[in-house]
Amino acid sequence: MINFGKILKRSWHNLWNYRMLWVFGFLLAVTGAGGGSSGNAGSGSSYQFRNSVSNGSNPNFQPGPFLRSLSDWFNQHVIPLIEQPDQHVAGFIWIGIAVLFFILVVGLIAALIRYPSEAAVIRMVDEYEQTGTKTGFKQGWKLGWNRRAFRIWVIDLVIGLPVFLFILLLLGLGLVFILSATGGNSALAVGATITTIACGFLFILVLAVFLVFFSLLRHFFVRAAALEGTGIGESFRRGWAVFKGNWKSAALMWLVMIGIGIGYGIIGLVLFFLLIPAYIVLFLPAVLIAAVPGLITGGVAALFGAGWVAWIVGGVVFLPVFLSILFVPLTVINGGYIIYSSSVWTLTYREIKALEEAKPVEIPADPS
Repeated sequence: MINFGKILKRSWHNLWNYRMLWVFGFLLAVTGAGGGSSGNAGSGSSYQFRNSVSNGSNPNFQPGPFLRSLSDWFNQHVIPLIEQPDQHVAGFIWIGIAVLFFILVVGLIAALIRYPSEAAVIRMVDEYEQTGTKTGFKQGWKLGWNRRAFRIWVIDLVIGLPVFLFILLLLGLGLVFILSATGGNSALAVGATITTIACGFLFILVLAVFLVFFSLLRHFFVRAAALEGTGIGESFRRGWAVFKGNWKSAALMWLVMIGIGIGYGIIGLVLFFLLIPAYIVLFLPAVLIAAVPGLITGGVAALFGAGWVAWIVGGVVFLPVFLSILFVPLTVINGGYIIYSSSVWTLTYREIKALEEAKPVEIPADPS
C-alpha cells in the first residue's frame, strides 16, 4: 500500500516550492471553450422590447441614449431573425461556418499548448523528485514539446472515441423516435418512446461507468507515455500493468482526490465572490483587449455577410477572450489545483512502480 499522507504532503511542497510549475498550470487551466426595418416589427415583439425598455415599471421613465440605441439595434437586427428566420438562412450559414472555424482554430491552438504543458509538468515533477533540480520555462517546455505530448493527445483521442460513438448512437435512436412518432402509428410511437428512454438511461449509465473508470486509468496511461517514453499501445499496456499491480491504492487515491476536489470546489465558489473587486479592475482591460480580435473578425465577416452577421461573428470571438481575461485570478488558482492534482498522480505512479519493482522475484522450485 502506498503512503497517502506522504504523497499529499509532498505534492503540496512541490506546489509551493516549484514556482515554475504555476506557469504551466496556468497554461493548462486556460486551455482546459442588416436586419429589416423597425416599422414591420413595431406591432410585434419589437414593440414589446421597445416598450419595456422605454417604460419599464415606471410610465414616466425616460431611457438614456445608450438604452435607446440598444433598443433600436435589437429591433433592427435581432427581432427580424426571430420573426423571419427563413429570410436570413445565408446569414445563419455564415455564422455556423465562422463558429466552426473559430472552434477548430482555438481547439488546435489549445491542443498545441495543453499537451506539451501536461507532459512538461509530469516530467518536471518526476525530475524534481529524482534529482531535486528545478528547471526554467525553456527547459520545461523542451521536456513537453516532443512525441510524448503527441502520444498523450492520441491517448485522449482513443479514450474519447467511444464517447463520440455513444453520442451518434443516441442521435440515431432519437431519429428513430421522431420517424416513428410522425408516422401515424400511435402504438409504434409509444413503443419507440419507451425503448428510446430505456436505452437512453442504460447508455448514460454505461457511459458514466466508462468515464469514471477511464478517467482513473488515464492518469497511468499518460504517465507511462510521459515518464517512460513508451509508444501509444505500450503506454496503454504499461499503464494498465502499473494500475493492476496496486489497484486498491489507486482507487483509494482516486477517492481521496474526489474529496479534495469537492473541498476545492467549495473554496473556489467562495473565492469567486471574494475576487469581485479584481473583476471590476480587469473589466475595462478585458473589454479593450478582447475588442481587437472581435473587431478584426467582425470586419472580415462584414465582407461576406450582412451587418448583423458581422456583429454576431465578432461577438463569438470577443466573448471568450473577454471572459478569459476577466477571470484571470480564478484561472491562476485553478492552475494551482491542476498542478497539485498532477503532482499527486505522478508521485502515485512513481510509488506504485517502486512497490512493483521491490517485490521479490519468485524463483521456481527445483523439481529435482
